[in-house]
Amino acid sequence: MHKLLSWDDARIMLAVMRSGTQASASKVLGIDQATVSRHLLRLEDAIGTALFLRDGTRLVPTETGQLLAERAEEAEASLASMVEAEAGTAGAVRIAAPCFITSHLLAPALPLLRQLAAGVVAELVATPDTAGLTRRDADIALRLTRPGNGGFLARRIATVHYRAYARRGSTGERLPWIGFDETLAESPEARWLARREDEPVLARAADLQTILQAVRAGAGRGILPVAIAGRDATLAPLPTPDPPSRELWLLVERRVRQVRRVSVSLGWVEAVMRDAFPPCAAG
Repeated sequence: MHKLLSWDDARIMLAVMRSGTQASASKVLGIDQATVSRHLLRLEDAIGTALFLRDGTRLVPTETGQLLAERAEEAEASLASMVEAEAGTAGAVRIAAPCFITSHLLAPALPLLRQLAAGVVAELVATPDTAGLTRRDADIALRLTRPGNGGFLARRIATVHYRAYARRGSTGERLPWIGFDETLAESPEARWLARREDEPVLARAADLQTILQAVRAGAGRGILPVAIAGRDATLAPLPTPDPPSRELWLLVERRVRQVRRVSVSLGWVEAVMRDAFPPCAAG
């Protein structure tokens, strides 16, 4: 029968897993290496199996060690959430979203967040929509693709509509396209443009911000979100038959969703998105 586990033992095991060696963990924790070793041995005795294997100079968690570490991280996060909930709204909230959303929608709306929750520090992280997302990457995230299973709660909140734009006063439909590179080839807007393979392309880019700047400069025409390009006085819409659209998903990390500063920031993000984009269809 397993002995009662100590949180101190589990906390020290997490430090070893994160730093890779007992010596590094001892420096992080401010204790001597012998104490780290003693806690690990006590924890392995309580579990009844080894928690680490040596790989060169580093300690690598066993399958049991990895499982225990995940449970310990959950307990650590729950404890932190309880402390933070008591502390009010002050603190950082990490928000990950595509670059065009952080630059054109969230950043200009920061004064509203300041009114809602003085003391919240919004960490706006521009991430490609194709990038994987872990609970360490963000507290809140916006995605244009349906998220997979993981540590986030997700729901559709809006629809992002696209259409063709060119610089106002330019030759418009006679301009070449500023298209999408292969990293965006499967997106609805890239597939829409791919059907016009007989039309000239001047350049391709991996992000909408670059395409927007090229279109603003009059270099070509591009497929852009209406919520962004439609507010830009330097751009004019072009005929766009059967225009593409995408669903916008709002994600929040499960373990921190009840933390006050996260819940307030979540409401702010949702309000900004609903103001910019029409709601998604039910379903």
